[in-house]
Amino acid sequence: MNHHHHHGNNRNRLWWAFWINFLFLIVELVGGIITGSLALLSDAGHMLTDVGALGLAIIVTGLAAKPPDERRTYGYLKTEILGAFINGATLVAICGFILWEALHRSATPYEIMPLPMLVIAILGLAANVISAIILYKGQTENINIKSAYLHLVSDALGSVGVVISALVIWIWNWTFIDILASVIIVGLILSGTWKMLLQSARMLIDSVPEGINFKQVRWELLSLPHVTDLHDLHIWSLGQDNPSLSAHIILKKECTDKSHWDQCLQECQKLLADRFGIHHTTIQIEPEGFKEPKNCS
Repeated sequence: MNHHHHHGNNRNRLWWAFWINFLFLIVELVGGIITGSLALLSDAGHMLTDVGALGLAIIVTGLAAKPPDERRTYGYLKTEILGAFINGATLVAICGFILWEALHRSATPYEIMPLPMLVIAILGLAANVISAIILYKGQTENINIKSAYLHLVSDALGSVGVVISALVIWIWNWTFIDILASVIIVGLILSGTWKMLLQSARMLIDSVPEGINFKQVRWELLSLPHVTDLHDLHIWSLGQDNPSLSAHIILKKECTDKSHWDQCLQECQKLLADRFGIHHTTIQIEPEGFKEPKNCS
């Protein structure tokens, strides 16, 4: 019940943030076209990715809550990781467009209306801050919401850059600050995105989850009484905070009695749960000298 309540809270947060950003996306886009500001247009482009990120987060959060079925026996937990990866990739793509446009504009004189640019940038900043506050609690517990939250935070920093640009243009009429601000926005976006992309990519290719040391897990299993060796040890993540493990554990010859066999298996499972937080385990117990058919491992 608590899980469903928590899941519902996350979806409500995402929906609130989505509509706030969708409204201000329209405002910034129209404002950027009217004022001629690249920084404002780039911020609108980033807000578009915010809206997309939030929409995708809403979709995959719903999918992740679906139970396993006959075709997807692990359920849909990895859709949240996939959503986080796609969100990070879209940020990188929009950065490429902003840099290309900045290079083009640096060689072409253009006029900017600083006062409307300033007002719209402040409104956009307010939208980002409110949305980020709404998602703050959920982002500490869910990688999908965290990816959407990072979109909003980096966009808020970008909006600060646009506000500064508008003030500089208004006071000193130095329009080149607009290009400079857009490049700085790109830097801020990329600095907050690469770690998210790397983390989600690792989870998608079933790497060992962060915070779990493969060698330490192997060493501690081998340190258990009656365990002589192990092989085919795999550690991966079904979804965020869902580490899983499979392994073949070889026991001493005197441990082949069924009652003791059960005890050894329970010791392995207890160690993995208590020391590493791994509760989803598949462990095959083998006696010394056991030889598998060649194509079974």
